[in-house]
Amino acid sequence: MSATHPDESKLTRLCMIGCGRLATSRIWPCFPRLPVRLVGVCDLDESLANRNARRHGGERVFTDLEKMLDETRPDGVVLCVGPRGHYELGLKVLAKGYPLYTEKPPAPTAAQAWELAEASRRAGVLCMTAFKYRYAPAMVKAKKIVDSPEFGGVHALNVLRTCGGYPQKPGEPVHYTFLSDFCIHPIDEALFLGGAVKSVYATAPTPDGFAIALSFANGGVGGLTFSCHGTFSRPVDRVEILGNRGHAITIEDEISMTYFVEDQPRQQHRPYFCTAGGDSLKETGFLTELEAFVKHLRGELSAKQVPSRIEESTQSMALFEAILKSAQTGQAVAPRVFEREAAAVAS
Repeated sequence: MSATHPDESKLTRLCMIGCGRLATSRIWPCFPRLPVRLVGVCDLDESLANRNARRHGGERVFTDLEKMLDETRPDGVVLCVGPRGHYELGLKVLAKGYPLYTEKPPAPTAAQAWELAEASRRAGVLCMTAFKYRYAPAMVKAKKIVDSPEFGGVHALNVLRTCGGYPQKPGEPVHYTFLSDFCIHPIDEALFLGGAVKSVYATAPTPDGFAIALSFANGGVGGLTFSCHGTFSRPVDRVEILGNRGHAITIEDEISMTYFVEDQPRQQHRPYFCTAGGDSLKETGFLTELEAFVKHLRGELSAKQVPSRIEESTQSMALFEAILKSAQTGQAVAPRVFEREAAAVAS
């Protein structure tokens, strides 16, 4: 029984699928800080499932997803196994009627993400994607400012994101791995802050970098620069947003935000403490996105109040595919719009 949450009858019952590197370092450490019970832990490698269950309080270990769901009947499911697994296993979870949280990306393609959205709609349950930038406190504050009448929306947005050498995964097209894995968060961030994108023009002369021009539906413009000629020990993540004349926001490492009016800071977000490398489970959004999922399961947050539901994630995957296509063809590309998805997002 948890010392923090002594009444187990009031805890949300979760199943966790995935005990790999990302799940173990970023998702599992959040569970002790949430009002949850891990009633089931699933991984094809039973030794990993046993290790994580032992460390974090998982009650039962499985290597078969459907067996786990049938025997534990959880309130919700957390899934972190890679985009193809998010899609294939996610469809099985939703078909059984369980709310679902997946890591990013939600699927290998936008069309497959939309299949998850349709499955979520049929089941009448939430499916959300862990696009953590939408939950980082600095980003949440920036979004509120951007949407205010005084700021006036995004007139111009600039993003610089760098890392160390990014290996190409076997069987994936050139550019796909770097763009879909490391760059997918700032791609989603552009939509989160700037709204729908009307057209994209991208250049990528080598697999190591992208220069991307965006035209937003509201008339604003954006630029995304991605490069893996930096270093993983100190990646760069810098955002600049311009609103009405004299209004500007800067965001560093997704955790520090300053809102300027003319040359005077109007509002700031400066965390007092982060772990090594500038990473904090709360400040970088890992904890807060799981909090949102649990709050929804506990009836404290409606599905439409969750910032990264699968309908939104489908848009982000469509933008990702438009960038990839533009880089490959040398032509401007309009991101695909899914008809019911556009209506769902607008509502």
